[in-house]
Amino acid sequence: MILRRTHEMVSGDLSAALARQSSSENTVVSLHTQVADYTLDGERFALLSAWGGRQEVTLDNRRIAVDDDTWLPIPSSPAAVRIRGSEPVNVLTVLFRKGMPEEVLGTMLTPEDRLLDEGEVQASASLPFIPHLQTHDRGVTPVLLFIRRHCEMGLNDPLWFEEQFAFLLERLLARHRDVLQRARGVPVRRAATRREILRRVSLATDFIHSNFDKPLMLGDMARAAFLSRHHFLRLFKHIHDVTPHEYLQRKRTTVAGRLLRGSELAVEDIVKVVGFDSRSTLFRALRRFHGVTPRECRRATDSLTFMGGMGAAAA
Repeated sequence: MILRRTHEMVSGDLSAALARQSSSENTVVSLHTQVADYTLDGERFALLSAWGGRQEVTLDNRRIAVDDDTWLPIPSSPAAVRIRGSEPVNVLTVLFRKGMPEEVLGTMLTPEDRLLDEGEVQASASLPFIPHLQTHDRGVTPVLLFIRRHCEMGLNDPLWFEEQFAFLLERLLARHRDVLQRARGVPVRRAATRREILRRVSLATDFIHSNFDKPLMLGDMARAAFLSRHHFLRLFKHIHDVTPHEYLQRKRTTVAGRLLRGSELAVEDIVKVVGFDSRSTLFRALRRFHGVTPRECRRATDSLTFMGGMGAAAA
């Protein structure tokens, strides 16, 4: 287990350091930086998170923005990561040793008596993950924050990290199971069709999170999912329990809340930054989704939490 704790590492050095890592090792990249670029070769399952800014990920010809509300699992695809911030961004990228996710999944799927008889799990189960943004929850997020805090303290204990990585994978897999359970309500016959529906809706969800500050229309979201407008609207509502418009408004109000608490930007400027068309729209949305006014939000001690609907909380 090798811990990479880097604050001012040159981008080329970081990519080179990652390339030298053996795929049989767990790796943590912990950054506090305004500018960085690095690449992932797709050999290992990766999980990316960011606080106080964005990690912009280019994956399968898509641009995905990982921010304070989200984290991104990447099962087995090469990706390029870019960090640009007006303030230092806290980045945590976890790379699981090759085979570890399959081992954890196999353990979760195998009966206890068989595990005792065989002694060791055969890592034959395939990972079910679709590489798309996931919103923070009470399962995965505490483990990510726990790992991040220990990285910042300078801890470099391979056994401790191995344990935390296993706990993290268990919670990732449990969350995905909940998503699949919800998707079973979609009226289709084949499991492959259901998975494709999840993938298409996830493309649109990523598009919303990465472009919420722009004037998005239903057609823009539907095109991101390669679906017709009505088909997309129906599937999105089924998966997330909210409409695309409501999901977008909740995302914007959450970011607006962070800016109200953590910056001195005027309300009028925040309206523009998060993509609302007017001050009154922001007021109404904050009141509807969070029960506060901008003034109350600015004085609050707790940050607003993104709640994009049932699917978002478990997707």
